[in-house]
Amino acid sequence: MEQFYKGIPASGRIAIGTAIVLKRSNLFIPKYNIKRNGDSIEKELKKLETALGQTKRQFDSLRNDLKEDTGAFETGYIDAAILMLEDPLLKERVTTELKKSYLNIEWIFNDVVDELADQLMKSGDYYFRERAPDVLSIGQKVLTNLMGNEDEITPVLHTDSIIVAHTLSPHELIQYYKMHVKAVVTEIGGKTSHVSIMARDLEIPAVIGVPEITKIIQTGDRLIVDGTIGNVICHPENDTITLYEYKKKESEKYENQLKKIDKKTCCLKEGIEVLLLANLDVEEELAFIEHSHSQGIGLFRTEYIFLNRKESPSEDEQFIIYKRIIEALDPYEVTIRIIDIGGDKKPPYMSYIEEKNPFLGWRGIRFALSNRMLLKQQVRAILRASNFGNARIMFPMVNDIDEILEVKAVLEECKDELSKEKIDFNHEISMGIMVETPSSIILLDRISEYVDFVSVGTNDLIQYTLAIDRGNGKVSSNFEPTHPAMLRILKYIIEISAEKKMEVSICGEMAGEPLYTLLLIGLGYRKLSMSPTRIPLVKSILINSSLSESQDITKRALELVSKKDVIRYIREQMINRFKTLEDYFRQNV
Repeated sequence: MEQFYKGIPASGRIAIGTAIVLKRSNLFIPKYNIKRNGDSIEKELKKLETALGQTKRQFDSLRNDLKEDTGAFETGYIDAAILMLEDPLLKERVTTELKKSYLNIEWIFNDVVDELADQLMKSGDYYFRERAPDVLSIGQKVLTNLMGNEDEITPVLHTDSIIVAHTLSPHELIQYYKMHVKAVVTEIGGKTSHVSIMARDLEIPAVIGVPEITKIIQTGDRLIVDGTIGNVICHPENDTITLYEYKKKESEKYENQLKKIDKKTCCLKEGIEVLLLANLDVEEELAFIEHSHSQGIGLFRTEYIFLNRKESPSEDEQFIIYKRIIEALDPYEVTIRIIDIGGDKKPPYMSYIEEKNPFLGWRGIRFALSNRMLLKQQVRAILRASNFGNARIMFPMVNDIDEILEVKAVLEECKDELSKEKIDFNHEISMGIMVETPSSIILLDRISEYVDFVSVGTNDLIQYTLAIDRGNGKVSSNFEPTHPAMLRILKYIIEISAEKKMEVSICGEMAGEPLYTLLLIGLGYRKLSMSPTRIPLVKSILINSSLSESQDITKRALELVSKKDVIRYIREQMINRFKTLEDYFRQNV
């Protein structure tokens, strides 16, 4: 009997094949006491060093193999795995626990890895939650080496094999890629976890986050995996297989069309150009940005440079990172946002006060201004890097002009210092703010006199405008970007920006959602910054659309009073215009 299961669409494309189910590994980890002396501690730590070194060499070997086999593949995420193995904090935590408990290193290491993964899973930040499976899978690899076990026997794959697993490490995914696996399905993970990113880069269809799927599906079951909308179909009927074979062919045709427009200028039918830029979290994503042919970086979230470290990065460390990114994108612009710490993003080496509602508390620009030396270090690093390309500086969660005057004073102070030190920088660097609070929108006409540009951060703007905690499952379904109030706000921002001749862009998740593309164009936005993987699809929609039809859609959407009517109308309009994307528009968002 045909059965449907829903997960997260991690890597597009459709695959039809036979399931190979990998049961969750149950490594037996011994637990015993060691002698309470320094020699025993040293002996256990030496065992760990050996296992970490062996695991690192295995990843190095895998990276070298990949470079030979698939020259275009970006191995940055293997580098990230190696960084975890070399992380001094990991070794420090293991050493502390070892000296405290005098238990064997295998038990201690497993406990520390589980604790790290658990902390990540509890984070309110999606980026950290989606690192948890990576930590567990790399930890499993180290444990296998630590206990002297051989890797699990690789299953025999057929020409149409689809891997179904609890999770997959980058190492495992690459091995299966080399064995020509058709698709992967996992029980845990998110859109930005390493397995998702690598599946997209390797062009393997993937659906992740399907609960208990390894207990439901059996090896040998016939499967359809639709990585575009997150569907897994077990025991598909003949008619369903015929339908998906047709969809697969159509999808492949559409992908070939997208490749043909890679280097085309993104223009509407009237010839009006729309700039598509990329959002950047970590330096490893540069490869995806280059492949997407974006026109710059509209939002570089620098807080990830400060997290997962023992201490704050120095000015020189930051300068080197910013310089590399700016040079890689030159001559395109790179908008670097000042550290947005607070809320659910808190480096362990910084001190914080306990807050009942951290998202309305000490975060964003408030945190930066309270940590003046940290702010100055970052501003100086950005200014120094600005000498090597087209850099811009942006401040988060600004509420009023007083805050803008304070950060401008810091900016000028840093410029004066660098000038006295005879260090080159761009004296005319552009400065802007994120528009993500109601107060910044109400004051936008006056704010325009103090900044060069604004960028609309829809994620927080929706949260604060609609009074909805997007991390709260009871109300998150009401987190609606096309809420009538949001449409009016987005229109107002465009009107004020046009009146004041101030540059405006939009960089929240809404900017990269194809369902909203024509709505935003109709509102007046001509500069969108998004995940680099979304750029080809958004570009395809834009070059096949006109300004007039976008304005017609927006005009009608603004007339509707119900949020349900708005989203229903937009969905219908996009489906009518892009039949190839009908399944996507019906099931996503």
